[in-house]
Amino acid sequence: MNFWLIRVLSILGAIAGCAGLQVVAGGQSDYIQRLLILAGLYVTLSVSLNLINGITGQFSIGHAAFYQVGAYMAGFCSVHYFKSSHLPPLVWLVVTMVVAAIAAAGAGFVVGLPSLRLRGDYLAIVTLGFGEIIRIQVQNTPALGGSYGMNIEPKVQSIALVWLLAVLCVAVCRNLLKTASGLPFLAVREDEVASSAMGVNVTRAKVTAFVLGSAFAGSAGALLASYEGFITPATFGMDVSFIILTMVVLGGTGSITGSIFAAVFLTLLPEYLRGLKDASGGPLTLTGGTVVAWMIGVIFAVAVLRHVYEDAKRSRLNRLCFGIGGVVVGLIVQAIASVMMNKIGALHDKIIMIGQLRMAIFAVTLIVLMLLRPQGVFAHHEFSWDWVGRLIGRRRRATV
Repeated sequence: MNFWLIRVLSILGAIAGCAGLQVVAGGQSDYIQRLLILAGLYVTLSVSLNLINGITGQFSIGHAAFYQVGAYMAGFCSVHYFKSSHLPPLVWLVVTMVVAAIAAAGAGFVVGLPSLRLRGDYLAIVTLGFGEIIRIQVQNTPALGGSYGMNIEPKVQSIALVWLLAVLCVAVCRNLLKTASGLPFLAVREDEVASSAMGVNVTRAKVTAFVLGSAFAGSAGALLASYEGFITPATFGMDVSFIILTMVVLGGTGSITGSIFAAVFLTLLPEYLRGLKDASGGPLTLTGGTVVAWMIGVIFAVAVLRHVYEDAKRSRLNRLCFGIGGVVVGLIVQAIASVMMNKIGALHDKIIMIGQLRMAIFAVTLIVLMLLRPQGVFAHHEFSWDWVGRLIGRRRRATV
Protein backbone atom coordinates (compact mmCIF):
# COMPACT_ATOMS: atom_id res chain seq x y z
CA MET A 1 0.00 0.00 0.00
CA ASN A 2 2.80 2.41 0.95
CA PHE A 3 4.61 1.55 -2.28
CA TRP A 4 1.72 2.61 -4.51
CA LEU A 5 0.92 5.62 -2.32
CA ILE A 6 4.49 6.88 -2.68
CA ARG A 7 4.39 6.31 -6.44
CA VAL A 8 1.08 8.15 -6.85
CA LEU A 9 2.27 11.05 -4.71
CA SER A 10 5.52 11.20 -6.68
CA ILE A 11 3.63 11.38 -9.99
CA LEU A 12 1.29 14.06 -8.68
CA GLY A 13 4.23 15.99 -7.25
CA ALA A 14 6.09 15.86 -10.57
CA ILE A 15 3.04 17.09 -12.48
CA ALA A 16 2.42 19.86 -9.96
CA GLY A 17 6.08 20.90 -10.01
CA CYS A 18 6.20 21.11 -13.81
CA ALA A 19 2.92 23.02 -13.89
CA GLY A 20 4.27 25.42 -11.28
CA LEU A 21 7.42 25.91 -13.33
CA GLN A 22 5.26 26.74 -16.34
CA VAL A 23 3.36 29.36 -14.32
CA VAL A 24 6.50 30.93 -12.87
CA ALA A 25 8.32 30.96 -16.21
CA GLY A 26 5.31 32.49 -17.93
CA GLY A 27 6.15 35.85 -16.37
CA GLN A 28 9.78 35.73 -17.43
CA SER A 29 11.40 36.92 -20.64
CA ASP A 30 11.57 34.82 -23.79
CA TYR A 31 15.31 34.41 -23.14
CA ILE A 32 14.74 32.81 -19.71
CA GLN A 33 12.01 30.58 -21.10
CA ARG A 34 14.31 29.41 -23.89
CA LEU A 35 17.04 28.55 -21.39
CA LEU A 36 14.57 26.52 -19.32
CA ILE A 37 13.37 24.61 -22.38
CA LEU A 38 16.90 23.89 -23.63
CA ALA A 39 17.99 22.77 -20.16
CA GLY A 40 15.03 20.38 -19.93
CA LEU A 41 15.71 18.96 -23.40
CA TYR A 42 19.39 18.42 -22.61
CA VAL A 43 18.48 16.69 -19.34
CA THR A 44 16.39 14.22 -21.33
CA LEU A 45 19.12 13.75 -23.94
CA SER A 46 21.95 13.30 -21.46
CA VAL A 47 20.04 10.91 -19.17
CA SER A 48 18.85 8.85 -22.16
CA LEU A 49 22.41 8.63 -23.53
CA ASN A 50 23.61 7.73 -20.04
CA LEU A 51 21.31 4.71 -20.21
CA ILE A 52 23.34 3.54 -23.21
CA ASN A 53 26.84 4.70 -22.32
CA GLY A 54 26.88 4.76 -18.54
CA ILE A 55 24.41 2.16 -17.35
CA THR A 56 24.92 -0.40 -20.13
CA GLY A 57 28.57 0.49 -20.79
CA GLN A 58 28.42 1.12 -24.55
CA PHE A 59 30.09 4.00 -26.39
CA SER A 60 27.59 5.73 -28.64
CA ILE A 61 28.40 9.22 -29.95
CA GLY A 62 25.60 9.61 -32.50
CA HIS A 63 22.72 10.52 -30.19
CA ALA A 64 21.86 13.63 -32.20
CA ALA A 65 20.73 11.32 -35.03
CA PHE A 66 17.75 10.06 -33.00
CA TYR A 67 17.11 13.61 -31.81
CA GLN A 68 16.87 14.56 -35.49
CA VAL A 69 14.70 11.59 -36.45
CA GLY A 70 12.17 12.56 -33.79
CA ALA A 71 12.19 16.24 -34.77
CA TYR A 72 11.67 15.58 -38.48
CA MET A 73 9.05 12.89 -37.92
CA ALA A 74 7.08 15.27 -35.71
CA GLY A 75 7.52 18.07 -38.25
CA PHE A 76 6.43 15.92 -41.16
CA CYS A 77 3.29 14.78 -39.33
CA SER A 78 2.45 18.35 -38.32
CA VAL A 79 2.85 19.72 -41.83
CA HIS A 80 0.72 17.05 -43.49
CA TYR A 81 -1.81 15.92 -40.89
CA PHE A 82 -2.36 18.57 -38.22
CA LYS A 83 -5.10 20.52 -40.01
CA SER A 84 -7.06 17.40 -40.86
CA SER A 85 -6.78 15.98 -37.33
CA HIS A 86 -8.83 18.81 -35.71
CA LEU A 87 -6.97 18.24 -32.43
CA PRO A 88 -5.98 21.02 -30.01
CA PRO A 89 -2.31 22.03 -30.46
CA LEU A 90 -1.19 20.69 -27.06
CA VAL A 91 -2.89 17.32 -27.63
CA TRP A 92 -1.38 17.17 -31.10
CA LEU A 93 2.07 17.81 -29.58
CA VAL A 94 1.66 14.82 -27.27
CA VAL A 95 0.61 12.67 -30.24
CA THR A 96 3.65 13.76 -32.27
CA MET A 97 5.91 13.02 -29.28
CA VAL A 98 4.64 9.44 -29.22
CA VAL A 99 5.04 9.08 -33.01
CA ALA A 100 8.54 10.59 -32.84
CA ALA A 101 9.50 8.23 -30.01
CA ILE A 102 8.33 5.20 -32.04
CA ALA A 103 10.21 6.39 -35.13
CA ALA A 104 13.43 7.07 -33.19
CA ALA A 105 13.11 3.73 -31.36
CA GLY A 106 12.73 1.98 -34.74
CA ALA A 107 15.84 3.76 -36.00
CA GLY A 108 17.65 2.73 -32.84
CA PHE A 109 16.61 -0.87 -33.34
CA VAL A 110 17.71 -0.85 -37.00
CA VAL A 111 21.14 0.52 -36.22
CA GLY A 112 21.46 -1.21 -32.85
CA LEU A 113 20.73 -4.82 -33.70
CA PRO A 114 23.56 -5.32 -36.20
CA SER A 115 26.06 -2.87 -34.69
CA LEU A 116 25.79 -3.47 -30.94
CA ARG A 117 27.73 -6.70 -31.32
CA LEU A 118 30.65 -4.31 -31.72
CA ARG A 119 32.49 -2.81 -28.78
CA GLY A 120 34.33 0.35 -27.86
CA ASP A 121 35.68 2.54 -30.63
CA TYR A 122 34.10 0.41 -33.37
CA LEU A 123 30.61 1.05 -31.98
CA ALA A 124 31.40 4.75 -31.61
CA ILE A 125 32.42 4.98 -35.28
CA VAL A 126 29.25 3.19 -36.42
CA THR A 127 26.92 5.44 -34.38
CA LEU A 128 28.76 8.58 -35.48
CA GLY A 129 28.54 7.48 -39.12
CA PHE A 130 24.83 6.75 -38.71
CA GLY A 131 24.28 10.26 -37.42
CA GLU A 132 26.00 11.79 -40.42
CA ILE A 133 24.07 9.51 -42.81
CA ILE A 134 20.77 10.68 -41.32
CA ARG A 135 21.78 14.34 -41.52
CA ILE A 136 22.95 14.13 -45.14
CA GLN A 137 19.88 12.12 -46.16
CA VAL A 138 17.56 14.72 -44.67
CA GLN A 139 19.56 17.47 -46.30
CA ASN A 140 18.95 15.89 -49.72
CA THR A 141 15.25 15.06 -49.26
CA PRO A 142 12.96 17.80 -50.68
CA ALA A 143 9.93 16.41 -48.81
CA LEU A 144 11.71 17.25 -45.53
CA GLY A 145 12.74 20.72 -46.62
CA GLY A 146 16.20 19.80 -47.84
CA SER A 147 19.11 21.95 -46.73
CA TYR A 148 16.81 24.97 -46.27
CA GLY A 149 14.78 23.42 -43.47
CA MET A 150 11.16 22.79 -42.56
CA ASN A 151 8.50 25.19 -41.23
CA ILE A 152 6.34 23.54 -38.60
CA GLU A 153 2.82 24.39 -37.47
CA PRO A 154 1.46 24.56 -34.84
CA LYS A 155 4.20 26.17 -32.79
CA VAL A 156 3.66 25.11 -29.18
CA GLN A 157 5.95 26.23 -26.36
CA SER A 158 5.27 24.11 -23.29
CA ILE A 159 7.90 24.25 -20.55
CA ALA A 160 5.81 21.91 -18.39
CA LEU A 161 5.75 19.22 -21.08
CA VAL A 162 9.50 19.52 -21.64
CA TRP A 163 10.25 18.96 -17.97
CA LEU A 164 7.62 16.23 -17.63
CA LEU A 165 9.47 14.32 -20.34
CA ALA A 166 12.73 14.88 -18.45
CA VAL A 167 11.15 13.59 -15.22
CA LEU A 168 9.75 10.55 -17.05
CA CYS A 169 13.16 9.78 -18.54
CA VAL A 170 14.82 10.08 -15.13
CA ALA A 171 12.15 7.88 -13.52
CA VAL A 172 12.55 5.12 -16.12
CA CYS A 173 16.34 5.08 -15.83
CA ARG A 174 16.20 5.27 -12.04
CA ASN A 175 13.80 2.33 -11.84
CA LEU A 176 16.07 0.32 -14.11
CA LEU A 177 18.95 0.93 -11.72
CA LYS A 178 16.97 0.20 -8.55
CA THR A 179 15.05 -2.91 -9.63
CA ALA A 180 15.97 -6.41 -10.73
CA SER A 181 15.13 -5.47 -14.33
CA GLY A 182 18.21 -3.28 -14.45
CA LEU A 183 20.67 -5.90 -13.25
CA PRO A 184 21.34 -7.28 -16.75
CA PHE A 185 22.26 -3.77 -17.96
CA LEU A 186 24.69 -3.28 -15.07
CA ALA A 187 26.12 -6.77 -15.58
CA VAL A 188 26.80 -6.01 -19.25
CA ARG A 189 28.55 -2.79 -18.23
CA GLU A 190 30.83 -4.53 -15.76
CA ASP A 191 31.79 -7.58 -17.83
CA GLU A 192 30.08 -8.82 -20.98
CA VAL A 193 31.80 -12.23 -20.95
CA ALA A 194 30.95 -12.95 -17.32
CA SER A 195 27.35 -11.76 -17.70
CA SER A 196 26.91 -13.90 -20.81
CA ALA A 197 28.29 -16.90 -18.93
CA MET A 198 25.72 -16.29 -16.17
CA GLY A 199 22.86 -16.43 -18.68
CA VAL A 200 22.37 -12.73 -19.48
CA ASN A 201 21.29 -12.08 -23.07
CA VAL A 202 23.93 -9.44 -23.79
CA THR A 203 22.64 -8.43 -27.24
CA ARG A 204 19.09 -8.09 -25.93
CA ALA A 205 20.21 -5.87 -23.05
CA LYS A 206 22.23 -3.64 -25.40
CA VAL A 207 19.47 -3.31 -27.95
CA THR A 208 16.85 -2.61 -25.27
CA ALA A 209 18.96 0.17 -23.79
CA PHE A 210 19.63 1.56 -27.24
CA VAL A 211 15.93 1.54 -28.18
CA LEU A 212 14.83 3.18 -24.90
CA GLY A 213 17.49 5.88 -25.14
CA SER A 214 16.62 6.55 -28.78
CA ALA A 215 12.89 6.82 -27.99
CA PHE A 216 13.45 9.52 -25.37
CA ALA A 217 15.77 11.39 -27.73
CA GLY A 218 13.07 11.25 -30.42
CA SER A 219 10.46 12.71 -28.06
CA ALA A 220 12.87 15.50 -27.16
CA GLY A 221 13.30 16.19 -30.88
CA ALA A 222 9.53 16.53 -31.28
CA LEU A 223 9.43 19.10 -28.46
CA LEU A 224 12.30 21.04 -30.03
CA ALA A 225 10.59 21.10 -33.43
CA SER A 226 7.33 22.32 -31.89
CA TYR A 227 9.13 24.99 -29.84
CA GLU A 228 11.30 26.37 -32.65
CA GLY A 229 8.70 26.11 -35.42
CA PHE A 230 11.57 25.70 -37.88
CA ILE A 231 14.29 23.04 -38.04
CA THR A 232 17.27 22.50 -40.34
CA PRO A 233 19.84 19.68 -40.63
CA ALA A 234 22.45 22.07 -39.20
CA THR A 235 20.54 22.05 -35.89
CA PHE A 236 21.55 18.41 -35.38
CA GLY A 237 25.20 18.52 -36.37
CA MET A 238 28.01 16.42 -35.00
CA ASP A 239 28.74 19.03 -32.32
CA VAL A 240 25.36 18.32 -30.68
CA SER A 241 26.29 14.66 -30.24
CA PHE A 242 29.60 15.66 -28.65
CA ILE A 243 27.92 18.14 -26.30
CA ILE A 244 25.49 15.44 -25.10
CA LEU A 245 28.36 12.98 -24.68
CA THR A 246 30.31 15.62 -22.75
CA MET A 247 27.39 16.03 -20.35
CA VAL A 248 27.35 12.30 -19.65
CA VAL A 249 31.11 12.08 -19.11
CA LEU A 250 31.30 15.26 -17.04
CA GLY A 251 28.48 14.28 -14.71
CA GLY A 252 29.77 10.73 -14.38
CA THR A 253 28.98 7.73 -16.55
CA GLY A 254 26.32 5.70 -14.82
CA SER A 255 25.09 8.56 -12.63
CA ILE A 256 21.66 9.94 -13.45
CA THR A 257 22.19 12.77 -10.96
CA GLY A 258 25.46 13.63 -12.68
CA SER A 259 23.81 13.79 -16.09
CA ILE A 260 21.13 16.16 -14.77
CA PHE A 261 23.71 18.38 -13.11
CA ALA A 262 25.99 18.48 -16.17
CA ALA A 263 23.11 19.14 -18.57
CA VAL A 264 21.86 22.15 -16.59
CA PHE A 265 25.38 23.45 -15.89
CA LEU A 266 26.65 23.21 -19.45
CA THR A 267 23.45 24.76 -20.81
CA LEU A 268 23.63 27.79 -18.53
CA LEU A 269 27.41 28.37 -18.42
CA PRO A 270 27.91 29.67 -21.99
CA GLU A 271 24.86 31.92 -21.69
CA TYR A 272 26.08 33.33 -18.37
CA LEU A 273 29.47 34.13 -19.89
CA ARG A 274 27.76 35.79 -22.85
CA GLY A 275 25.97 38.26 -20.56
CA LEU A 276 28.91 39.43 -18.40
CA LYS A 277 29.23 43.24 -18.24
CA ASP A 278 31.95 45.62 -17.05
CA ALA A 279 31.52 48.50 -14.58
CA SER A 280 30.21 50.85 -17.27
CA GLY A 281 27.55 48.38 -18.40
CA GLY A 282 29.27 47.46 -21.64
CA PRO A 283 30.47 44.00 -22.70
CA LEU A 284 33.30 42.70 -20.50
CA THR A 285 36.61 42.73 -22.40
CA LEU A 286 40.08 41.31 -21.76
CA THR A 287 43.44 41.94 -23.35
CA GLY A 288 45.24 39.13 -25.17
CA GLY A 289 47.95 39.18 -22.50
CA THR A 290 45.41 38.67 -19.72
CA VAL A 291 43.88 35.71 -21.54
CA VAL A 292 47.30 34.07 -21.97
CA ALA A 293 48.14 34.78 -18.32
CA TRP A 294 44.93 33.10 -17.14
CA MET A 295 45.76 30.03 -19.20
CA ILE A 296 49.22 29.82 -17.59
CA GLY A 297 47.74 30.27 -14.09
CA VAL A 298 45.15 27.55 -14.68
CA ILE A 299 47.85 25.14 -15.90
CA PHE A 300 49.92 25.71 -12.73
CA ALA A 301 46.90 25.36 -10.43
CA VAL A 302 45.74 22.16 -12.13
CA ALA A 303 49.26 20.67 -11.97
CA VAL A 304 49.43 21.29 -8.20
CA LEU A 305 45.89 20.06 -7.53
CA ARG A 306 46.38 16.91 -9.58
CA HIS A 307 49.58 16.08 -7.67
CA VAL A 308 47.76 16.60 -4.38
CA TYR A 309 44.71 14.49 -5.19
CA GLU A 310 46.75 11.65 -6.67
CA ASP A 311 48.51 11.18 -3.32
CA ALA A 312 46.16 8.79 -1.54
CA LYS A 313 48.19 8.95 1.69
CA ARG A 314 47.16 12.53 2.41
CA SER A 315 44.30 13.15 4.82
CA ARG A 316 41.23 15.10 3.71
CA LEU A 317 42.28 18.15 5.73
CA ASN A 318 45.77 17.93 4.23
CA ARG A 319 44.33 17.71 0.72
CA LEU A 320 42.06 20.67 1.38
CA CYS A 321 44.94 22.84 2.63
CA PHE A 322 47.18 21.88 -0.28
CA GLY A 323 44.28 22.38 -2.69
CA ILE A 324 43.73 25.94 -1.44
CA GLY A 325 47.47 26.48 -1.71
CA GLY A 326 47.42 25.26 -5.30
CA VAL A 327 44.68 27.74 -6.19
CA VAL A 328 46.63 30.57 -4.51
CA VAL A 329 49.79 29.61 -6.41
CA GLY A 330 47.83 29.63 -9.65
CA LEU A 331 46.47 33.13 -8.91
CA ILE A 332 49.95 34.42 -8.06
CA VAL A 333 51.39 32.95 -11.27
CA GLN A 334 48.48 34.46 -13.23
CA ALA A 335 49.13 37.92 -11.77
CA ILE A 336 52.84 37.78 -12.56
CA ALA A 337 52.22 36.41 -16.05
CA SER A 338 49.58 39.09 -16.70
CA VAL A 339 52.08 41.87 -16.01
CA MET A 340 54.71 40.24 -18.22
CA MET A 341 52.39 39.34 -21.10
CA ASN A 342 50.77 42.77 -21.26
CA LYS A 343 54.20 44.30 -21.82
CA ILE A 344 54.11 42.64 -25.25
CA GLY A 345 52.52 45.19 -27.55
CA ALA A 346 50.65 42.74 -29.78
CA LEU A 347 49.03 40.98 -26.82
CA HIS A 348 48.23 44.21 -24.96
CA ASP A 349 46.58 45.82 -28.00
CA LYS A 350 44.45 42.76 -28.73
CA ILE A 351 41.02 43.35 -27.12
CA ILE A 352 38.75 40.31 -26.75
CA MET A 353 35.14 40.35 -25.52
CA ILE A 354 34.37 37.74 -22.89
CA GLY A 355 31.38 36.64 -24.96
CA GLN A 356 33.75 35.54 -27.71
CA LEU A 357 35.64 33.37 -25.22
CA ARG A 358 32.62 31.60 -23.73
CA MET A 359 33.15 28.39 -25.70
CA ALA A 360 36.89 28.46 -24.94
CA ILE A 361 36.12 28.85 -21.22
CA PHE A 362 33.56 26.08 -21.61
CA ALA A 363 36.28 23.79 -23.05
CA VAL A 364 38.87 24.74 -20.42
CA THR A 365 36.37 24.03 -17.64
CA LEU A 366 35.80 20.55 -19.04
CA ILE A 367 39.53 19.89 -19.39
CA VAL A 368 40.20 20.95 -15.79
CA LEU A 369 37.41 18.75 -14.42
CA MET A 370 38.52 15.77 -16.49
CA LEU A 371 42.11 16.13 -15.28
CA LEU A 372 41.14 16.46 -11.62
CA ARG A 373 38.27 13.96 -11.63
CA PRO A 374 38.27 11.79 -14.77
CA GLN A 375 35.43 9.60 -13.44
CA GLY A 376 33.10 12.61 -13.55
CA VAL A 377 31.64 14.80 -10.84
CA PHE A 378 29.33 12.12 -9.40
CA ALA A 379 31.11 9.01 -10.82
CA HIS A 380 28.63 6.12 -10.30
CA HIS A 381 26.94 7.78 -7.31
CA GLU A 382 23.43 9.16 -7.06
CA PHE A 383 22.29 12.02 -4.88
CA SER A 384 21.04 10.95 -1.45
CA TRP A 385 21.43 12.30 2.07
CA ASP A 386 23.49 9.25 3.04
CA TRP A 387 25.85 9.94 0.14
CA VAL A 388 26.18 13.59 1.23
CA GLY A 389 27.04 12.41 4.73
CA ARG A 390 29.72 10.05 3.46
CA LEU A 391 31.08 12.82 1.21
CA ILE A 392 31.65 15.15 4.17
CA GLY A 393 33.08 12.34 6.28
CA ARG A 394 30.14 11.31 8.47
CA ARG A 395 29.79 7.63 9.20
CA ARG A 396 26.49 5.85 9.08
CA ARG A 397 25.20 4.59 12.37
CA ALA A 398 25.26 0.86 12.76
CA THR A 399 21.79 -0.65 12.65
CA VAL A 400 20.74 -3.70 14.59
